[in-house]
Amino acid sequence: MTPFKRAAALFAGLSSALALGLVVPVAAQEPIAVAPTETASETVTIPFDPPIGTPLTYGLRFERKRHGGDSVFDYEQRLTFERIAEGFLLRLETLAFTVGGQRLDLADSRVMGAIPAALQPYFLPMTVELDAAGEMVRMRDWEAMRGSLRGLREAAAEMSGVQLNAAGRAAIAQFIFPILNASAEDAPALMIRGWPSVLGYGGVELDLGETYEAEDGIDSGLLPASIPAVAQFTLTRTPEGNLRLFQSTIYDPEAIRGATNAVIDAARAQVGGAGKSPAGETLDGMQLTDNADIVFDPTTGMPITAEVLRIVSVDTNKESGAGGEVMTIRRIAP
Repeated sequence: MTPFKRAAALFAGLSSALALGLVVPVAAQEPIAVAPTETASETVTIPFDPPIGTPLTYGLRFERKRHGGDSVFDYEQRLTFERIAEGFLLRLETLAFTVGGQRLDLADSRVMGAIPAALQPYFLPMTVELDAAGEMVRMRDWEAMRGSLRGLREAAAEMSGVQLNAAGRAAIAQFIFPILNASAEDAPALMIRGWPSVLGYGGVELDLGETYEAEDGIDSGLLPASIPAVAQFTLTRTPEGNLRLFQSTIYDPEAIRGATNAVIDAARAQVGGAGKSPAGETLDGMQLTDNADIVFDPTTGMPITAEVLRIVSVDTNKESGAGGEVMTIRRIAP
């Protein structure tokens, strides 16, 4: 297990219908600085020893800020762990979600019945195998789940509320294709939001207050090539005695631009090269930065709170723009 990793996350590209996912495992290197607030170096290992059989309830919020408007989604989820030979088995249940200020309880069959069938797997309980460090290894019952996702393209188009042209449908298909062809090992990063970002740090050993830097490549089934990234991370102890990890990851802008253009070109090819973006718009540059701030329980290694911020800046030959996504996690009970 490497000292830090990122979740599979979605970010907006040049086309409003296009999303790309990144998974970032990076190997730690030598520390490059010591934070002045620490008077003495203390080596600490982040644990991963979740309570077995005891449900943990969390609140998750996903906020997106885009040129076309902001959106906020809140979820309540329950996590239950059991031990297996290779590590742990995690059952993840979505209890409710809030959209537009309205809380929808999934225990109400009418709520689930209103969700398109191809989107229901995202709201049904999922079971994931974890290794001893807490990193997601594979999705249980993936073949059955994948079979129920076959109508995902049509469902996504319907939920968008926009009449999509051929290029729009092709862009959605380009995004969905890796999901439908994913292995059970790749499925957790594509199907589960938030948790791949904050689990999997068990066994990481760091000196409190020291800032480490590492670089590596990002490989994902949603991208045609590896993306170089550089990350810095620091572990401290809060006044309450919890462990707090801050991590900042910067992705190579030229590689991001090239990979994004490749996916856009592939989507266009599916519709017979149906032109560029409106008015001949082309992608000239893209910058992507992730910041993660996670507070761990010092005994169990489970997150108490977490905030993951993604900032995306896009430059085209027509205009420039920036957007972002903020994910927050907070433990509700126990």
